[in-house]
Formats: sequence, C-alpha cells, structure tokens
Amino acid sequence: MGTENPWKRGLVVRAVLALLIVGVPMHAAGAQGSLFERLNLDRLQFAGIGVAGGMVAPSQVKSTRVYAIQADYGEIVPRWRVVFSTTYWGSEYKDEVMRTFSDSLSKVIIDPSGDDTLDVGRITVSDIALGAEVRWTPRQHTFLRPYLGGGLATHVINAEGAAINGTFVERALDYITFGVAGVAGVELSLLRNLAIGAQARYDFLSGVRFPSLRASATYHFDASPRQVGP
Repeated sequence: MGTENPWKRGLVVRAVLALLIVGVPMHAAGAQGSLFERLNLDRLQFAGIGVAGGMVAPSQVKSTRVYAIQADYGEIVPRWRVVFSTTYWGSEYKDEVMRTFSDSLSKVIIDPSGDDTLDVGRITVSDIALGAEVRWTPRQHTFLRPYLGGGLATHVINAEGAAINGTFVERALDYITFGVAGVAGVELSLLRNLAIGAQARYDFLSGVRFPSLRASATYHFDASPRQVGP
C-alpha cells in the first residue's frame, strides 16, 4: 500500500490504547439503581486479551488480510459476554472499479488528436475500527464454546492515490462512520488459560460492506472465561 503516513500510524496507536483502557471498572458510576447497574455494565472486568487475523472482502475493494486485537471483559449476565476490539485492514480498489473511474474521466478530457493517455494509477483504501460486541454462548464450562453475537463500531476510512490526493474526491472517500456487525464463531480451550477460535463476521457501514473469516488466540487471565451466575 505504499508508505504509511504519520496520521495513520498515530491513529492505529490511539485505537489500540483506547481498546486497552475502555471498560475501566465502573463501580463508581453512580448510586443504587443507576443505568450502569441496571444493565449490569458495572460487572465489566478485564478478563482476557487476544489477537485475530484472517481475510476480508470489502465491496469494490480487493480481498485482503484483516488484523484485530480483542479484549474480553467477561459476562454481564449469564451466557452473555462483552468483547472490545480494534481492527485494521488495507487494500486497493478493484481493477474494474478503477477502469470505470478512468473511463468517466476520459469522457470529459478534450483530446483533438486522440493520442492522449490517462493513467489514474492505484487508489488504496484502509479501515481502522474500534468496536464492541456482545456474544451469546448456548453452553458454559465446556471444552468447545460456540457463540452468536452482534456489535457496533466506529470506522475510520482513509483513501490515498496520486490521482485523488488533495482533491475533493479524496475528501469524499475519507470519512468516519458507525457500523453494525453480526458474528458467529467458536472457541476451543487448548490449555488452562489459552483458547483458539474461528469467527465469521459481516460488517455493515455507509459505503462499504464486507464479510470476513478470522482465526484467533485468546489468553484468559482466569482458568476459564469469567462468568456470572449459575
């Protein structure tokens, strides 16, 4: 994707830091009967951390690798747990998309001799997302833990290319938006504190929709993921 600019590197660092501090214990959030207590959000506790990676296929963009850092904050009610994540992927627009863009520009270029050429080059696009999801596990304290869930995320979309840098096109393609996601996966306990997993995910956001398949490894600080109630 070329040289990463300082703005993008700084944004990755800030997103990772935000992931690690989000969900700080909320026991001082208010008096009895507060909103946090009614939703059981005061139960959030940093219970595990993991990494994930796989393949993502954004619309109009070439399939590429996706990377994520995940923080498990335990259960808020039995079988329902909260996971925060920071995710990154970067790729470039598909060839057919670029041809359509080039053809559109060619139609407005005046070329009396007919010998001019137009090369728009590559346009890269990346996504940094900071999100949270809730996962429902049908069974507890088992070697194999399947789950279903959904979540919300803030996505920072950034596009770069010689043909658009500094133009209104780049400003239109660079934006921050909210998205929703559906997830389905399974975790397999290998060792006392270590679990590996696989996840299928679909993200919906303005202008971009993409499925992804990911493999993960999570280290739980307790012998098993923290659980609430019987």
